[in-house]
Amino acid sequence: MSPPSGRFLLLLVCGLCSVIGSSVALELQDACQTPDGKAGTCVYIKSCLSIRNLLLQKEKITQEDRSFVMKSNCGQQGRSVLVCCPLVRKLTGRFDAPVELPPPGDCGKMQMDRIVGGEIAALDAYPWLARIQYFKGNNRYGFHCGGVLIHNQYVLTAAHCIEGVPSSWIVYQVRLGEFDTTTAIDCENEDCADPVRDVLISAYVVHPEYYKQNGADYNDIALLQLSETVEFTDFVRPICLPVSPASRVANLTGKYATVAGWGQTENSTSSTKKLHLRVPVVDNDACAEAFSSIRLEIIPTQLCAGGEKGKDSCRGDSGGPLMRYGDGRSSTKYWYLIGVVSFGLEQCGTDGVPGVYTRMSEYMDWVLETMV
Repeated sequence: MSPPSGRFLLLLVCGLCSVIGSSVALELQDACQTPDGKAGTCVYIKSCLSIRNLLLQKEKITQEDRSFVMKSNCGQQGRSVLVCCPLVRKLTGRFDAPVELPPPGDCGKMQMDRIVGGEIAALDAYPWLARIQYFKGNNRYGFHCGGVLIHNQYVLTAAHCIEGVPSSWIVYQVRLGEFDTTTAIDCENEDCADPVRDVLISAYVVHPEYYKQNGADYNDIALLQLSETVEFTDFVRPICLPVSPASRVANLTGKYATVAGWGQTENSTSSTKKLHLRVPVVDNDACAEAFSSIRLEIIPTQLCAGGEKGKDSCRGDSGGPLMRYGDGRSSTKYWYLIGVVSFGLEQCGTDGVPGVYTRMSEYMDWVLETMV
């Protein structure tokens, strides 16, 4: 079921004039407090899943619900009503509604399927790349991690991008369709992309066995649920996941994969433009040897890639994708997610030391059980 349009919600709101008040006048994205005392942000009503669901009850809406919606109103932007929306819900189990993963073709496809030389990616390359924005208090926001779109309402990222940031930060929204972080509309040689799509995060689930040890992250994966269904375009499209039995057991050692992003980690930013890089997948034993001097264990649920001097997932983002083109099953090829950027040496690009990724094939059961 597709989400209701902004116009439809506006009509619903107008039909509930006694419900929507205007007791507080805030601006879009101002911090606020919901009627039940939760930290929130003043957003368009269509972007707030909890308020939207209340309004869609129509004749079933209770007086208590009406009062809650009225007290949630925090202002107006043009003709659009703003409401104080709770920032995010932390879930420990599965999400609220079952979903189906998009089939190859709907996922894993981009306009230019061949990587050419150079580190700056094409305008419409890797349309599943996501940037994660955090609310940091006092009306301050920042992008500090990456993610990857896998469904029209779900983004994968690293668990450390949720649990490893300052406790005062709240994961807030996902930006899709980005190329150059310094421009409002991204263009290359008179070819321009669609405007970026910012979508609030309504809930997230961190892998229940995530932990840190000796500076490494294990079971480093998390799922974000978006508050709105995303329409797929040339610039916003999901990547495919390794769901088949063959792709789950494929030996990738020695094969090349691609990492892409803006070089963001939870505490630094490296590039304003989308970057990409091909890196070789490294055997886990060799990877463990590279980290042996700091007593860091590499386990089967992790995957290593890189290790060439000056080339590493510093060209990607924490939580971003490690991917391969084609899974060897057919002549029609699509992009598949094989890893999520987890960690590496602080001095990335060190000769002989690969980057470490969460191995996607080992977490497909968890992803499917959590989403479906």
